[in-house]
Formats: sequence, structure tokens, C-alpha cells
Amino acid sequence: MNDTAPLGTCSDVRWQQAAGVVQAQMAPGQTALLHLATARYHAMNEVGSRIWALLEQPRTLAALCEALCEEYDIDPARCAEEVATYLASLRADQLIEPLP
Repeated sequence: MNDTAPLGTCSDVRWQQAAGVVQAQMAPGQTALLHLATARYHAMNEVGSRIWALLEQPRTLAALCEALCEEYDIDPARCAEEVATYLASLRADQLIEPLP
């Protein structure tokens, strides 16, 4: 699988936070992540922080979108597209990984 491609076609994959990532809340709704092995830093806004929190438990793209659509006023198709792209970004930075 190409780590930078959107993950919309991988609907059965359950994603989780990667090991070796530390987090800090910077301000309400803002989270900073640091991958210790790669020394890569990632800043998250409110929605990104919510996705990160949801990934404390392994979840599929569909499960993430279901939760986000309940909390935010967003079209399910748009949610799936944007979350798939965001997950691809997190995957490329080695911040998330598929459940083995």
C-alpha cells in the first residue's frame, strides 16, 4: 500500500495510534504530536485532535466518520474523503498504523 495515497479504498482496515508517539495539548482543541523515532512533529486543530482521540481505540474510516458526523455538521461523503486524506497524512508521518 502506498503510504501517501488516500485510504478510502481500505474501508476494512482498523487504524490506531502508532507506538512511540507522544502528545501534548497546546490549547483547547489543539494537540501536538512528536514521533520519537523519526523526530517528526505534527500539530492538530480541533477536528484533527478529535480524530487522534478516537484513534486511541482501533477504528475503521467508516467508524471515524460515523463519530465525526454525529459531532460535527458535515456531509458523510465529504467527511469520508477528508478523513481518508488526513489518515494518509498521519500514516505517511508514521503516527498511525493498521491494526495487525
